[in-house]
Amino acid sequence: MKSKVLSIVIAAIFATSVSAFANDNVEKPVELKYINSSTQLPIYQLRLNNLAKGTYAVTIKDETGELLYTETVSGAKIVRNYQFDSVLPEGAKLTFEVSDIKNNNVKVYNVSKTAKVIEDVVVNEVK
Repeated sequence: MKSKVLSIVIAAIFATSVSAFANDNVEKPVELKYINSSTQLPIYQLRLNNLAKGTYAVTIKDETGELLYTETVSGAKIVRNYQFDSVLPEGAKLTFEVSDIKNNNVKVYNVSKTAKVIEDVVVNEVK
């Protein structure tokens, strides 16, 4: 069950894109963000804003440190989307590690999901 929940599918529509961005973001060489999915399966987008070609190791681990996925990507201005093939359990925590192989720089991102229920009650005077 755990392996099914935590296995990663990189679909063809989420393949590597090595295209130029309109704005170079050298202030943030690595960016990770959550993309809301219409299928309710989480999608995380990784952007490497490197101007020169480089090689990077990307690993995804769970809260126990178990390796869920790893890959090596090369190029400049790399964009990768990662999608899980099923909904993660409530409270699941992930760690994304991006290592610049040439310079031995490592960026680490912790990802956790929480759900909040907001109830808004409005009272209006009618008369």
